[in-house]
Amino acid sequence: MKDQNQETRYRRARCDIREEPDKIVMRLEMPGVNKTGLDISVEGDQLSIIGRRTQESVNGDWLVREIRPGDYRMDYTIDETIDRGSIEAHLEQGVLELTLGLSEAVKPRKIEVVSK
Repeated sequence: MKDQNQETRYRRARCDIREEPDKIVMRLEMPGVNKTGLDISVEGDQLSIIGRRTQESVNGDWLVREIRPGDYRMDYTIDETIDRGSIEAHLEQGVLELTLGLSEAVKPRKIEVVSK
């Protein structure tokens, strides 16, 4: 939502983050955002996610309006354990899922014991 005298106001999407053996998975609820409204970028150690909602045009005056307009923005600091080249994003029905692969150096691995 853009106010004439203020910068764009953003809100945070609800987010779940889980760790799996070889990746981090983030799920963000962003209702009203479609693929063309998403801007996901990594710069240095900052992962930025912006989701712009499409505004519907309405004839008449609102009697009740509980669904707040506005775009989403979340910034996360990521460290060297994340392989920046392996980040993938999928959007389905207003839920964005990001998969952040772990660097090979930090992935768990089994050490084989050999006998002499």
